[in-house]
Amino acid sequence: MIFALDVGTRKIAGLLAIEERGLIRIVDSELMEHKSRTMFDGQVHDVIGVAEIVEEVKRRLEERNELKLEEVAVALAGRFLKTKIGEAEKDLSKVGHITREDVMKLEIEAVSNAQSDVEEEFFCVGYSVVEYRLDDMWMKRLEGHRGGKAYVKVVSAFLPVHVVDSLMRVLETVKLTPVHVTLEPIAAMDLAVPEDLRYLNIALVDVGAGTSDIAISREGTVVAYGMIPLAGDEITEAIGKSFLLDFQTAEYVKRSVFTSGKVKVKNVLDREIELSREDVESAIKPTVDQITSEISSTVMELNGEPPSVVMVVGGGAKVPGFVEALAEKLNLPLDRVSLKSVENTGVVEDITGKVRGSEYITPVGIAYSAIRNKGSVFSQVVVNGIPVRLIGAVGKYSVMQVLIQAGYRFSSLVGGDTISVVVNGKTILRPRRRTSVRVLVNGEEASLSSKVKHGDRIDVQIEEKTVPLRIKDVAKPVRVTLPSGEIEEIYPKILKNNSPASPEEQLSEEDVVSFPEKMKVKEIREKLSYGKLTIFINGEEKRVCVVDFDLLKEDRALKDDEEVPLGSELVVIEKGKKSLEEALEVPYITVSFNGVLKKIPLKIIQRTGESVEMKDFKPMVIDLLKDVKLDGFKDYELLRNGKKAMFTDFLEDGDVIEFRIKK
Repeated sequence: MIFALDVGTRKIAGLLAIEERGLIRIVDSELMEHKSRTMFDGQVHDVIGVAEIVEEVKRRLEERNELKLEEVAVALAGRFLKTKIGEAEKDLSKVGHITREDVMKLEIEAVSNAQSDVEEEFFCVGYSVVEYRLDDMWMKRLEGHRGGKAYVKVVSAFLPVHVVDSLMRVLETVKLTPVHVTLEPIAAMDLAVPEDLRYLNIALVDVGAGTSDIAISREGTVVAYGMIPLAGDEITEAIGKSFLLDFQTAEYVKRSVFTSGKVKVKNVLDREIELSREDVESAIKPTVDQITSEISSTVMELNGEPPSVVMVVGGGAKVPGFVEALAEKLNLPLDRVSLKSVENTGVVEDITGKVRGSEYITPVGIAYSAIRNKGSVFSQVVVNGIPVRLIGAVGKYSVMQVLIQAGYRFSSLVGGDTISVVVNGKTILRPRRRTSVRVLVNGEEASLSSKVKHGDRIDVQIEEKTVPLRIKDVAKPVRVTLPSGEIEEIYPKILKNNSPASPEEQLSEEDVVSFPEKMKVKEIREKLSYGKLTIFINGEEKRVCVVDFDLLKEDRALKDDEEVPLGSELVVIEKGKKSLEEALEVPYITVSFNGVLKKIPLKIIQRTGESVEMKDFKPMVIDLLKDVKLDGFKDYELLRNGKKAMFTDFLEDGDVIEFRIKK
């Protein structure tokens, strides 16, 4: 059973709920008003005064249900919620396929960047991803892809410490342990706008007594939160000022006159007055217009345009004309703006008969999110022996998120001191340090991306090492897969500060590196070690390729004069072996001898082990007669290109030699 508590500006609602057949079943409920104004705009101002009402709500529920309540699910007010946009970008070209841990680090860096603009006394209470990009192209998800520049934009929510502490102090006073703490706009959104509706652009407006909280959903997630400090109390005050009533009497008029049509009360002059529905509607219209105008402006600021649908919840919006005024301000048809009641959510079964109307969306939403263990923003873990109270999304905490909220710097976890170099005209930053982090969760090996939960014990050891930045860290190679499965990385010609450099060379601050973004296939062949043989030609060492092969890209054989971008993946397909003459690319001439074409090398090769002697060779006509039997002939006819020739004539490419024996 869940005990859900909604500590509101005017009222405190307590619910006992269970999950049954997929529904949230309300077993019992208790609603009490504050005896005096102990809360303003959703914030606890009088801890003792608020605790007294909470204690009474708790006592009544305990007595009726014959149980003892020790744990509670509550919600933090959205009154002081701040949202900030954070962005982060990182070169992931060296990581291969992008993992969830890579994405998580990128997201946390974006949250950290957003937090830099927020005061230190604010906690990050969660974030939603607005956009992913890979190499400037929008992506729904980054995991599993390969690419270069990865980018994320997040909307982060921040809450001041005192908002948490004051509510926690109330609960401590009445001996209740918070096991689930969410945000009021998250609880309302969770119940009123289930996940399967969040692909629509929906604005949820929760009009309470002290504040009007706003949440925006789009493309499957909650993308923004907002708040205005105008709500039901301003409407009550407008009634009080118009008819000279104290606050409690004005509140009574607001709740009664729109159902009864007329109401009699005494004003501050102790005179009895009768107020009609029309009188009160006229009195509150300017205030309703002001509140709906502010809500409309905030919705437009958060969403950039009118949403597709507006769902209005909370007791403050139940006065006549409120929904109509909001639709008009947003320039939406009235059927696109609706007052959402808890009984119309489709997931609530109320056996008490008391939980009705839009004002119960938030308290039931708290129970709903607690039962589903979703949307909580409070937990406690132990980091290196020190208890740490966390504000964020329980159930989705990673070790890194815990350490960030525990005060560890993002840079100390992933390396932050950077070096600046210029690569092909662009300035880039890279970490100078490599951080080694050993993590144990409850005594077992874990990683920064491991999930933790309330009560877990985390032990972390951080070791930082300075690592050199090398050219190969900023230049992509062409990766060639050999028949053996091994991979060779081939780099183009590289210049560092206008001098030739190797990929292994170390870079210093402000070094300038340049290299072509593409390589010719012929150059890649020459630089590959595959099929190469080291020999000594006339005493000089030389590497030659003795294997004939194709280079394939995406199953297509490449030609030597083609170019491929750096970062390409190629595959070697072997076609056969080469002779030494072919490997050394010995030049030759082609001549016709008695109608048969013959190739004659212009070099003579003699090989002994790894040593090769290679000499120039000038072929003569007689070299064609090595395989001709010359015994027993009396005369012959030798023609070169149709003219008489001698055996010692030198041959030239294209010569036609004819030799006839006369017997």
